[in-house]
Amino acid sequence: MIRDALGALETAISRRALLHNLIKGAGLVAAYDKFGTELFAQAPRPLAYQVYSAIGKLVIPVDEDPGWASFEPGITNFGVDVFVRQLLLGGNFLAFQGFLATMSALNQIPILANYASPFLNMNNTAQNQYYSDLLTGKFESDGFGDVAGFSSGLTLISTKGTFFSNYPNHQAYPREEYQVRKPIGIKTGWDIMQLKGPVGPDEEKALRARFYDVEELSGVDLTNRYI
Repeated sequence: MIRDALGALETAISRRALLHNLIKGAGLVAAYDKFGTELFAQAPRPLAYQVYSAIGKLVIPVDEDPGWASFEPGITNFGVDVFVRQLLLGGNFLAFQGFLATMSALNQIPILANYASPFLNMNNTAQNQYYSDLLTGKFESDGFGDVAGFSSGLTLISTKGTFFSNYPNHQAYPREEYQVRKPIGIKTGWDIMQLKGPVGPDEEKALRARFYDVEELSGVDLTNRYI
């Protein structure tokens, strides 16, 4: 089951051109054939979420602005169940099981590589160092390179993608013409990046007034509703 899931995960990643260029998915099945359940333990599902949550807190720490921990536990559930499972893996259940297995492997690598205790048992400083070592290829010579590179790369992309998609103020409002996000009393990803977000009614009115008498250029398709 785990081996098939890892194979499905490799296939799902290889079909995503952007992800394929950023994350090397090949080698997961080979790693399973070499290390088996000693690395890819059939762990309880909550373990994978705990690993992902810990990584989110490393990637986007709380400082003068809110970070990953500010929006727990919802942001971890959204990151795993929506951003990874639905957006990146297209809802592929078997591939998603493979992703969960890689989170378990990420927790196990320090033990098998004689590096340290399990990831979740480390203090924050040790977790930061370990995650940095994963990203920079420290475990290549130990035979864990493919797994380390894949799991650290995918979690880096997906945690940043989740947070800076403006979670938890990211969803459109049903039946409203303007999708301007309402203030929620805490900075979110767009606020931190200083993104304005969608055009509101006042801004649209001002833009229409500004360009009301603008010269029409020949060759422009006036039936195109997107211009």
